[in-house]
Amino acid sequence: MAKWQKALWQEDAVGSIYNYLSPGCRICRQGASLVLFVTGKCERSCFYCPLSEERRGRDQVFADEMPVQEIADILQEASAIDALGTGITGGEPLLRLDYVLECIRALKQSRGESHHIHLYTGLLPGRDVLEKLAQAGLDEIRFHPPLAQWSHPTGLKEALQQATAAGLIAGVEIPSLQPAPAILEAVKDAGAFLNVNELEFSETNYADLAKAGYLSEDLGCAAIGSEEVAREHFLKDDIKAHFCPSRFKDAVQLRERLLRRANKTARPFDYVSEEGTIIHGIIEGDMPAALQILEDMAVPKDMYSCREGRIEIAASILEDLTHELKGALCVLSIIEKYPFEDGMVVDRIPL
Repeated sequence: MAKWQKALWQEDAVGSIYNYLSPGCRICRQGASLVLFVTGKCERSCFYCPLSEERRGRDQVFADEMPVQEIADILQEASAIDALGTGITGGEPLLRLDYVLECIRALKQSRGESHHIHLYTGLLPGRDVLEKLAQAGLDEIRFHPPLAQWSHPTGLKEALQQATAAGLIAGVEIPSLQPAPAILEAVKDAGAFLNVNELEFSETNYADLAKAGYLSEDLGCAAIGSEEVAREHFLKDDIKAHFCPSRFKDAVQLRERLLRRANKTARPFDYVSEEGTIIHGIIEGDMPAALQILEDMAVPKDMYSCREGRIEIAASILEDLTHELKGALCVLSIIEKYPFEDGMVVDRIPL
């Protein structure tokens, strides 16, 4: 194995610090990675797990925010955001190994061999499983040893080496909780990479984190002191490392993914905001009267769409026709929403 050449440390505007980014991380930073959540089931009960009640312990699949009924739904979401890669996560994805293999094959066939796929696991799979994953098309694997094993991560170095031998890019991904010199040693000896995530509060882990003595920032989800632990104990010059702050998920990852989806799926009358939301007008009330007004005013048919109980229309056109439509007793508003079929409305302005 070629020795890794040390690289300069970089720090960006949202607080990411790194001297190495795996291919999966580089795609994630573009918002171009599909997040494939294959199950909420897990044999561990990490006190810091941030999974929501909607997902924890439930054998339900999600592609980004979309519930999945069949693999075609995953491929559709990948197309909707023009995904360059996929991150497979859970729960514990390898509890559904056959399904994971099927998904990997389908994504590679649909999106092409260049579509980069990485997987997170809390297990240390044997050589046979690693080879099956690699043969199916997995490109990168990230191991997450349980906290109880951080001081003696038995088998971690061997798993990293076996993953590399199978042709996978191998690394370890853990939260920045406390020093873990034995993990650093295993990663360094195996020539692997280390991702350290800022410890993050959620609705489901808040009580356990608080009980363990962690405090949240006043204006965010990050745990106080987590970044300092990463800087002091994990970001070493002789190891490939990356610290990912909690605010990155909203400030960069989610926004960029929403922008990709919005720009790919927006209709001619949808305005795409800088945050990746879409803005359009809504007409409710007397639909026949509203349609007659739109026809009389020669509004192009591609600038509005009839839905059940409402008409969606370009916001600027709606503002121009406010007087006429209100005269027909229509209820008018402009909404801002996430770019999904039934995306969450984040703002509504009555006219």
